[in-house]
Amino acid sequence: MSENSETPAKVHPATRELLPDDPMELTGFEVAGDSDLMLRLLVEEYARIGWDLDAVMRLARDPFYVGLHGLLQRHGEDELRRRVAENLSRSGVTRVKIVESDSVPGQLVQLELPK
Repeated sequence: MSENSETPAKVHPATRELLPDDPMELTGFEVAGDSDLMLRLLVEEYARIGWDLDAVMRLARDPFYVGLHGLLQRHGEDELRRRVAENLSRSGVTRVKIVESDSVPGQLVQLELPK
């Protein structure tokens, strides 16, 4: 590399000009698939983070969340609510409670499991 050549200045992607053929532009589109499977997977995902029926239905009413909102438009409010409730009854909702102990025991404690 010669001394006369200049290295172009680095530009952070967030500040870079957007061009029509930018390969990093996010593009969404519909694909053929099983809408019942999609619903089941979405409900299980939100159930695992503690969302109940009402929370999932609130998300379905949000037009910016295209997946569940599309299912709401396809099935209607009552039918989607029934399907979400059915999926939640199979997967359950994960609830976690974190309790911090005031003190840590100075020795190990052997735990016994019921037989």
